[in-house]
Amino acid sequence: MLNSVQTYFIKKNLKPSKSPMTGDRMSMVGVLFNADVSDRNQLREHIEHNFDEDSSKLIFLGFSRKNYEKEKKSNFIFTKKDFSLLGQPRSEVITEFLKHNYKLLFNFFGENEHYLENIAQLAQANLKVGLCESSEKINDLLLDLESKDLRFFEESSKYIKHII
Repeated sequence: MLNSVQTYFIKKNLKPSKSPMTGDRMSMVGVLFNADVSDRNQLREHIEHNFDEDSSKLIFLGFSRKNYEKEKKSNFIFTKKDFSLLGQPRSEVITEFLKHNYKLLFNFFGENEHYLENIAQLAQANLKVGLCESSEKINDLLLDLESKDLRFFEESSKYIKHII
């Protein structure tokens, strides 16, 4: 029951993207992903290869449905427990991710990822790029690829290099 209430408020908070396209040169690139499906190191390699980005300018935040009671959670992972009952983020890992202004935010996750969508909406970025499976409310550019398809970074680089 409590999980349903939390999910309700997470969905309710989703609004259309208001990412400003300004001349500011923000240097950081954020990546939101489902940590149960994608590997952070593999994502890093694809971004570095397709965007010539230094790994020190990449910030990753992954969502996991695993229960981390008995095992230690990585410092780039968040879970449902990192949200209040009303759907507000309340963990240090999320706060740290949200304090940056990104030049690019990659939303590499599929449909029904409400917790990741919530963080994507709260994040400040010049350009938010996601998959068609995810909500169009949070992305400025959508690519029609499957959520596990790592060509996402290759395809998005073709468009982003012309935009930014």
